[in-house]
Amino acid sequence: MKILLLAGGDSNEREVSLNSSRAIYDSLIRQGHQALVIDPANGRSLLDKDGHFIDTSSKGQRVQSDPPAVIDSLALTDALHSQDVRDVEVVFIGLHGGAGENGSLQNLLELAGLKYTGSDMMSSAVAMNKAMAKRLMGSENILTPKWFLYRLMDWKDRRAMAESILSRFELPFIVKPNDGGSTVGLTKVKDNDALFGALDRAAHESKEILVEEFIPGREMTVSVLDKQPLPVVEIRPQNELYDYEAKYTKGKSEYIAPAPIPDDVATGLQEAALVVYDVVGASGLARVDFILTPDGQYFCLEINTLPGMTNLSLAPMAAKCIGMDFDALVRRIIDSALRK
Repeated sequence: MKILLLAGGDSNEREVSLNSSRAIYDSLIRQGHQALVIDPANGRSLLDKDGHFIDTSSKGQRVQSDPPAVIDSLALTDALHSQDVRDVEVVFIGLHGGAGENGSLQNLLELAGLKYTGSDMMSSAVAMNKAMAKRLMGSENILTPKWFLYRLMDWKDRRAMAESILSRFELPFIVKPNDGGSTVGLTKVKDNDALFGALDRAAHESKEILVEEFIPGREMTVSVLDKQPLPVVEIRPQNELYDYEAKYTKGKSEYIAPAPIPDDVATGLQEAALVVYDVVGASGLARVDFILTPDGQYFCLEINTLPGMTNLSLAPMAAKCIGMDFDALVRRIIDSALRK
């Protein structure tokens, strides 16, 4: 099968995308597919003349990335209509964040008449907007931490915004971009003096800032594949939070799959994950993140419609628990896209 893999992109998760995409590309080649790799930031191929994924480090584990660039829609459109791509059967989206995950790229692929992996334009946009996704969770009685959305355009005075936050939330609380990923720009605010720095970090990533109640508990995640919840995975980060370093640095987090929790709690998490998956209209592979409190309550944090596919990623780990290796997971994702 001829498959186009989109990798890199324009977001601050570009490096994660490149690492995921290398693993996906290797799997496609192992399975005998003809794979093309294009960076939608510029429409250029990420394969060298010998068909190898370019710019690997000396250890062969991480892919070096150029600084993020805004996706060039014209360049990508030209690439999608080139002779090489014309007979592609499916597009595998190996992107994370930005236009690759917020529905913009999905819209472009639909206009080009191409089948692609993951959720459609509308579902991607809804899931990427954390506040919107939380409203939908609430409509289905899924617990989520208390939250409030701050739009920068509504607040000319950052001090007034800070005063509003402190009047609504007790310390500690979480400040993060409303439409970001991989915890980039996220801060746990423990005292008043740290708030302005947290707002600056979040504002650097988005024009909308989500402030969220901090819920102490255990990090749990449930991957859902074509409406099938996979086993729950517990995340135990060395850092105080499951931040970017803890997510993507080997040895910085411990993962237990399946999570050592009672069967009824695991079932409850899986059922809640499926409700969230359905209410945002997700398809293919997605991942839903939770906090499990000591008294057994679980609060949904967010849904990720393009979960990571690196060697540290949670969805492949969960799939392995039911005997589905990485190649089989890639096949399932492709089959799902072809059925849409």
